[in-house]
Amino acid sequence: MSKVEVYLNDDQIKNLKGILDQSQLGVHLLFDNKKIADVFQKTFSEDDFFQAENLKRVQDDLLKLLQFKSLTDKQDYVRQLSVDDQERLIRAYFYIIENNMRSNKKHSSH
Repeated sequence: MSKVEVYLNDDQIKNLKGILDQSQLGVHLLFDNKKIADVFQKTFSEDDFFQAENLKRVQDDLLKLLQFKSLTDKQDYVRQLSVDDQERLIRAYFYIIENNMRSNKKHSSH
């Protein structure tokens, strides 16, 4: 599995951290629960997801998303993406949540 490196400025990091903090509580502000459920019911290949071209698209969409200040603007941005792009972003979002939770668990166990 390849590693994704994304460079964010301080505002984008704070923005993402706020979203991740909510998501760890089970509150997914950017996506509705039905859309999330639909994505995870589909057959999926992690190998395809972690292809460089796919990761580049995810990174571009994520960076654009984080440029919006308000939650409403972020949600509007997600809604205007194609179905494939929304699904890709949702999968990336959950990989980020998972990695963030693992990272927090490592830090708290030291």
